[in-house]
Amino acid sequence: MDGTVLDSEALFEEAQVLLLEKYNVKASGQDFEEFRGMSYKHFYPTFMSKFNIKGDIDSIRNKIRTYLHELMETKLKYISGFEDFYIRNIKNTNLKVGLVTNTTRLSYQKIQSCINIDDYFNYVQTVTESIEPKPSPKAFLQAIESLSLKEENTIIIEDSKTGLISASGTNAKVIAIKTSITDEEIKSISNDIIIAENYIEIENYFKKLII
Repeated sequence: MDGTVLDSEALFEEAQVLLLEKYNVKASGQDFEEFRGMSYKHFYPTFMSKFNIKGDIDSIRNKIRTYLHELMETKLKYISGFEDFYIRNIKNTNLKVGLVTNTTRLSYQKIQSCINIDDYFNYVQTVTESIEPKPSPKAFLQAIESLSLKEENTIIIEDSKTGLISASGTNAKVIAIKTSITDEEIKSISNDIIIAENYIEIENYFKKLII
């Protein structure tokens, strides 16, 4: 979801900056790259350790989430090209479309209240429902089974290292959109991943894959 469907990575980073300012810690976007795609169970201990933030994890989580939800009210939007891609290639077809995210169900509900994301997906699986979060392939395998699909007939679009590791553990075709990852990072995960700069390139690959 984040970085693939929603242009929300920057908002989450902004929420982290706001939290860190309360602790007199300065950080920039590069400091947050390792966190992208992490489930909250992995993110918060890693985040607090890296920036030497003391205290209760749930308290820190609630503070960041509060900042994030406030930012979403006015700044949340879709990744450039996603809506047009959906209209041209998925809307009014028999294709099944699922969303697998390491975001919690509570946060997803907040997102849905800010932007009409449910309009685009037949199935939504948050980390709350996942048997195991990404980077485990079980996250995607669970969704594939729930949609009554076969792995080899599935296309997974991802943008983060965590998500691509998860997707590559299945037999699905995997496309990486470069909103938050480099060619080198993608190739270090698997040479079988299709690399796309944007949704225009994804559309070109997509048309070939579904023939």
